[in-house]
Amino acid sequence: MAQETETAGQPTLLQRLILGFGRPKVATDTPTAVTVIEQDDIDQEIPDTAAELTTKIPGVNAAGSESNILGQNFNIRGFGPETVGSSQEGRVQVNVDGATKYYESYRMGGLFSDMELYKRVEVLRGPAAGTLYGSGVLGGVINFTTKDASDFLEDGQTAVLRLKFNGDSNQEGYKASAIFASRLGEHAEFIAAGNYTDFKNIITGDDHELLGTGTELPSGLIKGTLYLDEEHEKVLRASYNRTQGDGFSAVSVGGGPVCESFVFPCFPYATPTNTPRLAEREFFDETAVLSYEDSASDNPWLDLKATLSYSKQRNDQGAFVVADMSYAYYEGKLENTAEWTGEKFENFLTVGLQGKYHKRRRNNAASSSHPEYNQHGGGVYAQNEFVWQDRLTLISGMRIDWSTLTPSGTLAEAHPEFEATSGVAYAPKIAALYDLTDSLSVFGSYAYTERLPSGDEEFDYRGDLIQNHLKKERAHSVEIGFGQDLQDVLTGNDALAYKVTAFRNHVTDLIVRNAGGDFENVASANLWGVELEGSYEAEYAFAGLAASVIRGEDADSGEPLNNIAPDEIALTIGGKIPDHYLRFGWDARFVAAQTRVSTASGATPPSDPFNVHDIFASWKPEDGALAGFEVIGRVDNLFDKEYQEYLITSGPSKGRTFKVSVAKTFNF
Repeated sequence: MAQETETAGQPTLLQRLILGFGRPKVATDTPTAVTVIEQDDIDQEIPDTAAELTTKIPGVNAAGSESNILGQNFNIRGFGPETVGSSQEGRVQVNVDGATKYYESYRMGGLFSDMELYKRVEVLRGPAAGTLYGSGVLGGVINFTTKDASDFLEDGQTAVLRLKFNGDSNQEGYKASAIFASRLGEHAEFIAAGNYTDFKNIITGDDHELLGTGTELPSGLIKGTLYLDEEHEKVLRASYNRTQGDGFSAVSVGGGPVCESFVFPCFPYATPTNTPRLAEREFFDETAVLSYEDSASDNPWLDLKATLSYSKQRNDQGAFVVADMSYAYYEGKLENTAEWTGEKFENFLTVGLQGKYHKRRRNNAASSSHPEYNQHGGGVYAQNEFVWQDRLTLISGMRIDWSTLTPSGTLAEAHPEFEATSGVAYAPKIAALYDLTDSLSVFGSYAYTERLPSGDEEFDYRGDLIQNHLKKERAHSVEIGFGQDLQDVLTGNDALAYKVTAFRNHVTDLIVRNAGGDFENVASANLWGVELEGSYEAEYAFAGLAASVIRGEDADSGEPLNNIAPDEIALTIGGKIPDHYLRFGWDARFVAAQTRVSTASGATPPSDPFNVHDIFASWKPEDGALAGFEVIGRVDNLFDKEYQEYLITSGPSKGRTFKVSVAKTFNF
């Protein structure tokens, strides 16, 4: 379908194929909110961190440490770090090639990785995505996909070498990358990629140095693909990627900067009573995945996917908190989609089974903020998609997860009174999309979600030594909206697509940290909002629009929730000169003040409004002597604006930054 609606050489943003919702489809044909970021988008941003990829997605914001690679977190529709506790585990799920990525520790973020490893980011907003990923998904799912050899090998090529260099004026740094991809006959291909980043500290818009933001970062990827049949339908893949970083951290996710007096704000300004204090840290992030797929085009009952994965994130500190702390996941997933069709209908049934073993470790004395534990769990799920006369789509789903948390290591030794806990969570949903016309559709969904307490919450004992014995969170979520695909809007070969989504979540038995420092269940909260996403593509022009308005409050007291992003509009306008392979444009963000904040002690203070502007250009010749050569340049924060994101409490954002990316591909 994406190929059929292709306009001016490429589909619009909302006509890209969605892979993580079940059966592949374009975004405007899904009854939920989904956004896809492709390789060209990643290249155009020249991102230093994952946070820079969220600015054009409505309802999604970076949280905690925007500019420091030592930990990135995400907030989706108000769910994220410190929303209802100290962690986002389960509420916002981050995956790399299907493997779960999560880390939570004192004054650290959750994702440590190099964006140069990835070719695609898929963001599924809302709890309806939980059927395929986990019952506790309240905010949504973010799927990162690593590069493949086939992304660089064209027909007839057996090997390519791609060299790339990125420069950043603000941090006086660079990133050097090399990719080697090889085709080993007709049935195998291989890719090896290596990257090295060296960045100094960030300079803010008011010309202050943001301490603790420099880092040295090597990363690498090895992936092999083996096709087991002539049609390339039976595919075996094995991959391993690793990122390792050395640097300093001076921020706490969802809280204030690290200061000698722990008074906010203290950063980047130093006073005699408020001296910045930095902690030297070394982190490791690694992911290994073995997968098998059999699309079996001649058998409608078989479309099989099997995955085994290992993921670990580790933080080694030699000062401040002297410890080596880690999270590790061992997971297996088996999924099959069966298809049957009639004269007027199509039906796709996806069923799956998932198992997980998760452990948290700390090689030092027991700590209330980092309790050691083991988790065993699993889930079964089914999702059915029924399409009637290519006009009505009904999607229903059910997931059942179970989990056991067991104290381990230093926690079990120091506090034998802590007990293992078990629980079962249910997550049913139903969604519908109806095409009113060939271009206009309306949709709606209802999802009930249960989230089991995480080990961080169950075994944390900051306030006292009593186990929390928490109840599971429960959420009722509704989405409604409409979307439209229009062709030949302003010229004879252009396309406009847009999608509007309204949502409301009512959550009960919220898990929050009380005034004594312990986790507890409280009554309930309401979150609601509206998101708009649109894109336009023509032969000589393109444009994009993303806007969001989100609200959240305690249902009993009426107090605002702290982790609700301010109202925001992101706009892109650009032009193309196809004959010369040129693309250029302007990005802008208009962000309102956030004055709807909690009056509780220690809550995040209000934020000021701001607008920030970027310009960019790219040149990618496709033929002639310079084929395979590309140059991308951009200027971020063009007017050197001093501003700070409401959810980024680590300090102001980067000032004016000149970025350049130069790459060349050599064929063998």
